[in-house]
Amino acid sequence: MRTGGSGRSQQGAPIGAVPAAAAAVAATRKIRTAGDRRGVGVGAFLLAVVTAGALTHVAVRLKGLEVAYALGHERRVAAELEEQRRRLQIEIGMLKDPGRVVMIARDKLKMGPPAPEAIRPLGPGKILTAPLPAILPPSPAAGQAR
Repeated sequence: MRTGGSGRSQQGAPIGAVPAAAAAVAATRKIRTAGDRRGVGVGAFLLAVVTAGALTHVAVRLKGLEVAYALGHERRVAAELEEQRRRLQIEIGMLKDPGRVVMIARDKLKMGPPAPEAIRPLGPGKILTAPLPAILPPSPAAGQAR
């Protein structure tokens, strides 16, 4: 290092006068520095590869967790839908019960078995062409509307 322009180093020796041991150390440093630069480059590359691999591993593990959570959610939804399907099958069975159908027909719809005169047997190949006779007497409500 130069100081202010006096031509001497900080230790007081002239700038051009470098001891032989110091020159050997400086030469060794220069060689080692060039080798270190290559080693640092290779080391930096290896560090970058290892870091990229570690980040990829973490990303894959996180994606696996996301997929596991999504799978658990879909399984819960599937179980709920299966339970709903089972309940609906039971309800369909109850609604199709013949006793229930007959009860609704009689009570709510005021239906009953047909009168014997309303039953007309047909032979094979015959079709019903004549109109059916009025079997039921007109209701009182129908008579008032006239």
